[in-house]
Amino acid sequence: MNITEQKKRLRERIAQKKQSYSQRELLNFSEEVISTLELTEVFQNAKIVLAYYSMSDEVSTHEWIKKYCLQKHFLLPVVNNGELILKKYVSEESMSTSAYGIKEPVGDTFPESEYGKIDLVIVPGVAFDRTLNRLGRGKGFYDRLLPKIKAPKTAICFDFQVFDNIPVSQGDIKMNMIVCQNEIIVE
Repeated sequence: MNITEQKKRLRERIAQKKQSYSQRELLNFSEEVISTLELTEVFQNAKIVLAYYSMSDEVSTHEWIKKYCLQKHFLLPVVNNGELILKKYVSEESMSTSAYGIKEPVGDTFPESEYGKIDLVIVPGVAFDRTLNRLGRGKGFYDRLLPKIKAPKTAICFDFQVFDNIPVSQGDIKMNMIVCQNEIIVE
């Protein structure tokens, strides 16, 4: 079985696992992950955070962003012509729903020339491994964006999304840290 097929099967396996939990259970798991993230020094010291506005099957970030948006500047990715651009999160009310069904901030694009000011990147994913590899949804959006940003890349995920090894392709970007419900995995 080639890498592409291995990745496809792992994505299907994780999707099935997520469906075995209720929305309430996933929200409870999310609260555990976020509580762990909040304890990290890298998050506590960060002033500008590139995060993501979660979909229903991801670690929920909505309340966390609202909780800290007056203390930290949040940037959120927006799909634009097949690439991710960054926009500032202002408030829940200043969001629109994308073609992907994801809420995204409206307003000015955060210039690529300012990416050096980002202190922390919070990255979603489908699966991760103990050597900090990440498996995304397969579109390569983050693998193209992340090399442009020097800030530490921290994945957040549920415990069941972490494996000893996952299939990896050239061009897949490693994380600096993975935060899950009961564990922090670092370089």
